[in-house]
Amino acid sequence: MPAQTAPPAGGGPTVPASPWAELSGTQRAIVLALLRHGRLSRPQIMGLVGISPGSVTRLTAPLIEQGLLITRPERASGAGRPPSPLELRADAETLVGASLTARTLTVVLTDLRLDVLETARRPLPGHDPRRVADLLADVVGELLARRRGAATPSCLGISLGGTSRDGRTVDEAVFLGWHGVPLAATAEARTGLPTRVGNDLTALTQHEAWFGAGRDHGRFSLVTVGAGVGYGLVVDGGVITSPDAELGLLGTIPVPDGARPPVASPAMDCLTDTALERAWAKAGGEPLGARAIVERAADGDRAAVAVCASFARRLGRLIGMLAAFTLPEVVVVAGERAAIASLFEEQVMVGIAAVRRASAQSPTIAVREHERADWARGAACLALRSRVMGEL
Repeated sequence: MPAQTAPPAGGGPTVPASPWAELSGTQRAIVLALLRHGRLSRPQIMGLVGISPGSVTRLTAPLIEQGLLITRPERASGAGRPPSPLELRADAETLVGASLTARTLTVVLTDLRLDVLETARRPLPGHDPRRVADLLADVVGELLARRRGAATPSCLGISLGGTSRDGRTVDEAVFLGWHGVPLAATAEARTGLPTRVGNDLTALTQHEAWFGAGRDHGRFSLVTVGAGVGYGLVVDGGVITSPDAELGLLGTIPVPDGARPPVASPAMDCLTDTALERAWAKAGGEPLGARAIVERAADGDRAAVAVCASFARRLGRLIGMLAAFTLPEVVVVAGERAAIASLFEEQVMVGIAAVRRASAQSPTIAVREHERADWARGAACLALRSRVMGEL
């Protein structure tokens, strides 16, 4: 196993020396293939990475010796040597992922396959970056105390609704009032863990690419609705991004309603919690939050059903328009109000059909139950990617 470095000055955990730093490009490609596809046979690795049988053995042997990969012989179906597929060794390292919202901090401790070992959620003590980092360090210490047998965390990922072009400084996070905040350096000083900072939607999309829809689909889209509206695109297992990808540009796309003639509103004005609550109030309902409105709809309340069904049709129209441009095999719906897509699946399909030719096949819809821990896992996925690429 990797050697240990000296304890950090900030009093955090002793961080393992990175075994990823000296990997060749082809070795990284093998690891990335295993992250995305899980257990793979040597012939499968050859096909995905484009290398010979001898190269598979030569390149993976050091990773097995270092404890990063393991091989599990399977029972042979006939004569000859049984196959020995390779996979990442889950307990080789642990990672920490932290998701920041305006009010809460959610932190997970995961293994190398991003299975959650421990999780905790705390209210923010305010928006001062130093106080947030102090809280983060306290929660990390708490999770490690709960899981004393786990490997020492190798790195930390932090995701939030904002932009960070270099992975270290928060360029802008409006809901926190942050501009030019050196969050990675502040977190490293408090936790002692090499840190990667990124946009929460990008992080969630990366997690879905490696551990969700990306396992079975080379091209898919991710749409989030609730506190905001977000969009992610994965092609050939890679997250399509740019410097503007974290600016929430989807929120300005006009989405038509079902009126005649139709009235179009920006997605941020019709597919958010605020929009749902506004529609409920307009229908004469007493003051309720978006979650309570959806719960009433699930219980059969007619007024709530009407409001949520309208929301679902709008969501369908947005999905239909996005699908016309990106041609996804599947569309993953996530976010605080993703449940509406499950409760009113038929209405989502009605919305898609309204903006799609009848002869075109409707995209498959996969709904993810909203869990803040999944967003924190996305943050850990950002750190894992940087770790494997030798950046952390």
